[in-house]
Amino acid sequence: MTSDVAVILTTLLLLLLPGLAVAGSLGLRPATALGAAPVLTFGLIATAATVATFVSFPWNPATFLLGTALVCAVIVAVRLAWRRRRPTDVPAFPYRGRPARNDWVIAAGVVVGWATSAIVLLRAFGRLDNVNQDWDYVFHSNAVRLIADTSDVDPAALRAINDWEVQSSFYPNAFSALGALVRDVTGAPVFAVLNAQTMMIAGIAGLGLAILLRAIGAPTVVSAATPVLLAGFTSFPYDVIWRGPVLPFATGIALIPAFFLLLREALTDRRPTTALAAGAAAAALLAVQTATALSAALVVVPFLVQRWVPRGRTVVRDLVSLVSVGVSAVVLGLPFVSGALGVSSSGARVDWPAVEGVGQAIGDILTLNHGAASPQYWLAGLLGVGLLALPQARYMWWWIAGGAIAVTLFVISAAFDSTVVEDLTSPWWNDRWRFAALAVLALAPLAASGLLVIARGADRALSSALPRVRRAAMRPSLLALVLLVAVVLLSNGLYTRANEVRTAPAYQGPGQLSAVEVEAMRWLADQPDAEDGWVMNDPNDGSPYMQALFGLTPAFAHILPPGMAAGRTQRMLLEHFHCLDSSPEIRDAVEELDIRYVFVARGYVRADMTRTPGLTGLLQVDSLERVYQRPGVTIFRVALTDEPTEQDRECELSRNDNP
Repeated sequence: MTSDVAVILTTLLLLLLPGLAVAGSLGLRPATALGAAPVLTFGLIATAATVATFVSFPWNPATFLLGTALVCAVIVAVRLAWRRRRPTDVPAFPYRGRPARNDWVIAAGVVVGWATSAIVLLRAFGRLDNVNQDWDYVFHSNAVRLIADTSDVDPAALRAINDWEVQSSFYPNAFSALGALVRDVTGAPVFAVLNAQTMMIAGIAGLGLAILLRAIGAPTVVSAATPVLLAGFTSFPYDVIWRGPVLPFATGIALIPAFFLLLREALTDRRPTTALAAGAAAAALLAVQTATALSAALVVVPFLVQRWVPRGRTVVRDLVSLVSVGVSAVVLGLPFVSGALGVSSSGARVDWPAVEGVGQAIGDILTLNHGAASPQYWLAGLLGVGLLALPQARYMWWWIAGGAIAVTLFVISAAFDSTVVEDLTSPWWNDRWRFAALAVLALAPLAASGLLVIARGADRALSSALPRVRRAAMRPSLLALVLLVAVVLLSNGLYTRANEVRTAPAYQGPGQLSAVEVEAMRWLADQPDAEDGWVMNDPNDGSPYMQALFGLTPAFAHILPPGMAAGRTQRMLLEHFHCLDSSPEIRDAVEELDIRYVFVARGYVRADMTRTPGLTGLLQVDSLERVYQRPGVTIFRVALTDEPTEQDRECELSRNDNP
């Protein structure tokens, strides 16, 4: 089996190298190219998915790398041809020689922040291939396996997971498509692939934030400290990793700083290549998770306001560039644009109840106490200082204003129950946890700014108290490093243990999937007639994982709350499968879908769930042969009786006779 290090390293390389190649071919500056690499990689995946909606091709590492090389070659050829027609002294491929000392400091901050978060997560996983027992992990793991097995990156292909009977289903697939590539390269279990991708989230966010802050004029201390402090915030990435887990959403949040890095570049130099890069980044956000694209759009407003207020003469030219970016995004991410529009008009709605008052909600977000046993005092203290000194950080006012929008959405979703609030927050599933995570993108640099403010204050105090001490020994950057180390120590390693303990139960605790069930799935996968047919199952008892683990095809490959099945046949199977002996419709559906086995287990994703009605009383169904029995798991082989029995006879059997 591939080692954990190989899986993690493969994920990192596939995340960075394709995007770096595209950034280089576009002529982006080295720092911008590095910060934008992850979002451009997902932009390539979005483009491939768009092509796949029109032209069928196998999705695998070879075609992805070949496609990347082709894209880079075309970009370079077009740029060189254009330069021959319009000569310029600006180099086609900027190169900055040896990095400056400040660059190394920022790089160190990014690496330390990523490593801190990655270690916390790896310890929380217990093992890299442990399963998260919560809701969305089922879908994400089966989506990775489906794309890897079918080599189909068309977003519509994901309907096969749980919406095979409808045509309107849509879910962005770029996150899963990257996971499929990692699985193809390494052969690692799907759970290990997903968890390796999860370990990249804080690193992507820290890299993008550090280089964005550097680009907009932030002091080196702020740019370097932000990714380090980010690794300590519980709301992001940890709360959206153990809860849900909403992995594509978390990844999309992490990509937002890189999108703004490219958008700013597009509006600054106004080259067609940078507009194309920003458009690819926008398509990437749509392709990873639609709500993150909308989240970025909210921040665009204060970004443009701060850009335009002091120099309104740039408005017209900026609007032209924005149109170019938008057109590029639509062309490169067409199925995701149309899918997002369809979901916004007809998608499922969720209304989480209000849980606290306005004051408590504001206090929770500012003291970093949302859903936690106690506030994160040391980070909250830095955040408070950063807020008080915000007038000194004009360079990131627009970014903090974007964070204020996220904070506002958190407060109203946590404190109010109304149709207006539900409508306003529906793209984020009315989920305050997602808004708390989004706010961290602004809170982390604000805390880093607070760190610098304290360091400067300490520098002034020391200079006044010890005027004869050599000035170089009291530089604010050195004091900031000392303060950062002190915060790390006083907060028990930036709350690493607390974040690990908070995350670990989702991966190391009992839940819907048990070792007994995995062993039963392995037995079923070994049956010669199981691989080509379908398996009838309860969507809520852990059985959908048979696809991710062994490539089997469950009738329901994701969780379904009672009564939420989209198609008529799906509802019929869930409610009346036990009528297999007597119902011609059930028998026809079983034959048409080629259902060969039935898998029934006891664990559920939620403790208050019970067996779906159609899978009760199966021991008394003559068309089923029990072929596997272990405590908590039963497998039946479908063997239809020659003729249906008298109508509805089996439907009158006791529903309490559970296998």
